[in-house]
Amino acid sequence: MSSSQVPRVSVLMTTYNGARTISDSVMSIATQEMTDFELIVLDDASSDATPAILRNFTDPRLIIVRSERRLGIAGARNRGILHCRAPYIAAIDHDDLSDPDRLGLQAAYLDAHSDVVAVGTSVRELRNGAMTPEDQPARTSPALLRFLLHFDNPLAWSSVMLRANVIRKLVPPPLRPAFEPADDFDLYHRLLACGEIARIDAPLTTYRWHAANASHAAALRIADNAARVLAQSYSAWLGAEAAAAAALVVRHGNERVAVGDRATMTRLRSIVHRVAEGLAAAHPDDRPQIIAGARQVLWRFTRASVRSGHPSLFRPPAPTVDGAISLAIGAMRATFRQQRSC
Repeated sequence: MSSSQVPRVSVLMTTYNGARTISDSVMSIATQEMTDFELIVLDDASSDATPAILRNFTDPRLIIVRSERRLGIAGARNRGILHCRAPYIAAIDHDDLSDPDRLGLQAAYLDAHSDVVAVGTSVRELRNGAMTPEDQPARTSPALLRFLLHFDNPLAWSSVMLRANVIRKLVPPPLRPAFEPADDFDLYHRLLACGEIARIDAPLTTYRWHAANASHAAALRIADNAARVLAQSYSAWLGAEAAAAAALVVRHGNERVAVGDRATMTRLRSIVHRVAEGLAAAHPDDRPQIIAGARQVLWRFTRASVRSGHPSLFRPPAPTVDGAISLAIGAMRATFRQQRSC
């Protein structure tokens, strides 16, 4: 590709010591059905075989940019964005995989929806050789995603395609190191002020789970910084309670820790209702979808609690079959816990 020919999509991959997985990740992009793209790989001062592996690729669409000093997750992403020339920027980490039709479907979606500033995809998780679906709703809409972003992160970074002109207009830098490694979650919340965020509900991205994933290796930092993001978003509706509410939501929403007492469940229900009302007031046309999203989030909190052995916290309405199964599981676990304590 000549320097004057601008591709339709720039794919941004950042890597640090990704020798174990990066070859497969690069190939998942190189074999895309849509061929009009460039792949920018920002090597964040890798000290393993990553540079040598990248040099083995001869695809002219691959552009390797090496930093001689560590920039960190957000810093590497920001520097990589500077090298992206296309109107759309697709993200992928060095250990994840894209389905062959991912780039084409996402670019077509952005072409058709001028109000959407970022579009992700559904994700499947590969762990210990087994593939499982992600723990997110099967069907989404921009209105539902806006609501869900206030209680969880429903978008994997490796699944997202962004409008380059929008992220470059954000107060620099696009990814803020102060929120790393929840810098993507922070970016999504800032993008909500610029337009809609959508998701293609087909699983076009594979997230490869392993112990070295940044999202697992730095779980405490993610939780703290995700809570800071939510506290900023909650402040208009919850005032002085925003920080405490955000910490509670991150623990039981993002981290999926089951609620074990009625007082905490009551607090969470209050937070969900107040945030839902705040969002519905700001987006009145989306009220039905926001209310539906609130019900989904409340059921997720309740379901986890009941199934962990607290059936007394069950509160209808809930999906009939799932509710009955959850009550049965919770009752058995509660009985087992009582027997062990005797």
